[in-house]
Amino acid sequence: GLNKNTPSVIINPAIDTKQFISNKKNQNKDDKIRFLTVARLHWKKGIEYTLQSLYLLKQRGLLFRYTIVGSGIEYERLIFAVYQLGLNQEVKFTGSVSHKEIKEYYEKAEIYLQYSIQEGFCNAVLESQSMGLITLVSDAEGLAENVIDHQTGWVVRKRSPELLANKIEYILSLPKKKINEIQTNAISRIQSEFDLKSQQR
Repeated sequence: GLNKNTPSVIINPAIDTKQFISNKKNQNKDDKIRFLTVARLHWKKGIEYTLQSLYLLKQRGLLFRYTIVGSGIEYERLIFAVYQLGLNQEVKFTGSVSHKEIKEYYEKAEIYLQYSIQEGFCNAVLESQSMGLITLVSDAEGLAENVIDHQTGWVVRKRSPELLANKIEYILSLPKKKINEIQTNAISRIQSEFDLKSQQR
C-alpha cells in the first residue's frame, strides 16, 4: 500500500556476522547426517511436518540425527509425535540454549531445516547460512526472501513432508562442488547484506 513515489528503504533483520563464522565444523565420527532446527516449540514452526519428512527418509534408509534447540508449549505433543513415528533414536530436544552457546550446535550440524507454517523472517536462518550450513526452508512468508532458492539454499512448499523429503534426498545426491557453491553464496550474501552495521546505517 505504500505510494510508489514515496522514498523508501527496506531495513533488513541482521545478525552478528563476526560471531556466526564457522571455524570448520567438528567432523562427525559416523555416517549419519546431522539436521538442526533452532526454534520455539510452537505450531507455527511446522516441526511436526519436519518430523514426518524425516520419518519418510528413515523408511528409505537414511541414517541421521535431528537436533531441535528451543522450548515451548508444543513440547509434549512433539515428544509424542517422535514416539509415534519411531524416531526416538534419531531426534533430540535440547530445550532452551543461551545465544552464546548456540554456535556449537551450528558447528556440529550439516543441514538446517526451518519448515515453518508461518514465519516473519527468522534470524536463525540467517545464522545457519552465515555458518555455511545447507539450509532448507518453507515458502512461508519472509523465508522465501531470507533464502534465495537454488542459490543460497532451497525453498520448499510448506505443509508438504514428502516434498521436503524428496528435496533433502536431491540435495544429498548433489556433487560436492555444487554444495560448496551454494554454501559460499549464502555466506557471502549474509555477510554483506545482513550484518549489524548495515542495519544500523
